[in-house]
Amino acid sequence: MGLPDSLSNCTMCVQLSTDGTSWTDFSDDLSVLTPPSLARQTGEAYVFGEDVAVTAVGKIQPFEITLRGVYEDSTATSNAFAFCWAAWTTSCGGALAVRWAPAGCATTNQVFSTATATGHKSECVGLTPPGGDAGDAGPIMFEVVVRAPELWRATYAA
Repeated sequence: MGLPDSLSNCTMCVQLSTDGTSWTDFSDDLSVLTPPSLARQTGEAYVFGEDVAVTAVGKIQPFEITLRGVYEDSTATSNAFAFCWAAWTTSCGGALAVRWAPAGCATTNQVFSTATATGHKSECVGLTPPGGDAGDAGPIMFEVVVRAPELWRATYAA
């Protein structure tokens, strides 16, 4: 038995969408994607005749994905910050879907997406504008948080 092939983060492709159909590749703007920890609701009840609980597992819980990116000082939605800002400033919260392909955006690779076949909506629920530290020579960054009801995994389709 051999070891599995490993992937490097240098091949990852990250895209954003406001409608779950039309995707924009922001791989050159984004540098960190923190995937969700998927969980289901759990519950328990205690009965008089037993020393342990009766347990059950329920529905999938909503989750959040955090993205960090390099800030670009432009209002053009061709850069990730302006794209996310437009979703953030939409009244009552703007739709913002995320999909990423660890092995890159090729048609044979697996992709994870918050835009699902059931049409559930994911939204921009947090945005941290760029800040700074005079003693830091690194690029100026921003952060965006997307909340979604489910995660979909499939073969990448452009």
